[in-house]
Amino acid sequence: MEKAAHFFRRFLYLSGLFTALAPVFCVAQSSQQLLVLPELRYLRQEPDASGKNDSDYRASLDLLYALDIDQYRFFAEFIATDEKSELARLHLGYKTRAGTTLWLGRFQLNQGYWNKTFHFRNYIQTSIQPPGIAAYERENGALPVHFSGFDIRHQWALNPDATLQLEAGFGAGTRLEGRRLDSFDLLDPDGGRKPSTSVRLSYLPEQDTDTEFGIFYVDNRMPMRRLQFIQNKQRVTGGYANIRFGALRSYGALYRVDNELTTVNARQSDHFYSAWLQGDYHLHAHWTPYLRIEHSNGDADDPYVSLFPAFVRDRKLAGLRWDLLENQAVKFEYADTDFLREDSSQWALQWSMIFP
Repeated sequence: MEKAAHFFRRFLYLSGLFTALAPVFCVAQSSQQLLVLPELRYLRQEPDASGKNDSDYRASLDLLYALDIDQYRFFAEFIATDEKSELARLHLGYKTRAGTTLWLGRFQLNQGYWNKTFHFRNYIQTSIQPPGIAAYERENGALPVHFSGFDIRHQWALNPDATLQLEAGFGAGTRLEGRRLDSFDLLDPDGGRKPSTSVRLSYLPEQDTDTEFGIFYVDNRMPMRRLQFIQNKQRVTGGYANIRFGALRSYGALYRVDNELTTVNARQSDHFYSAWLQGDYHLHAHWTPYLRIEHSNGDADDPYVSLFPAFVRDRKLAGLRWDLLENQAVKFEYADTDFLREDSSQWALQWSMIFP
């Protein structure tokens, strides 16, 4: 925690320094942005994944800073909650004249749709809770989400409106400590990591909408500690779509996860599917009701899935978002969730904002 607090001070200092100096960098054309996203959330679970009735109150603060100077790029995201703090993302990049951007730092794996679109959870996403399969490592998720290393992005213009975008990354991945995924921490780097490789191909048919279709592939080499297994060779493949029909936004993703788990003397394989689909209806300028369904065929008999009690097998979720001001939102939602071994009713209430 002391290291996180130390970095937080550094983050504020560097953000202020960049903000002050950006106008005088070279003769450069520069642009910068600092975003502050606070959140207050209440979540009631009857029961939670461990079988206990639980009420959770959380306060969090998400700080993001981005700076572009000519062809150079810098981006940082720091998240602080009432329990812990972390450097969520740190990017140093260079955009070539051909339009390819080369990045070095800590990133999200190029998989799925939810986390690539709603990385800073609170205000940006319509709902309070993300799909279970998209949960972060710190949210007891079952799939690795972050890696530290290299990332490359390139776009091709297919016609005046459509574009094709490729993202590919390689670097130090996640390991499994007991029953919890542990991503590589830039504030507290350690060894014993193996590589993660991810590729995501996206098709955007129109520039003036967020309609998008894509496919992805991820290869995780995952060391496992304090378990009967010592390593998992995991492959994640799938696709996603985001489409708008007037006031209705429909988006979802499908995952296939293949695991090859190794013990000292043997190997064991399993695989499972997971999918989610959400619909948001922009009923009024300030009101957005939404629905989401989630399903997975993973169960307690799967060697890998059985390690995650909070794994979501089925969920039916409904909620209402109220944008009470231009940059503030209040959300209420109810979810009927089947965890790996428990059936749960969940109520959540959240206030969030984005500034400026």
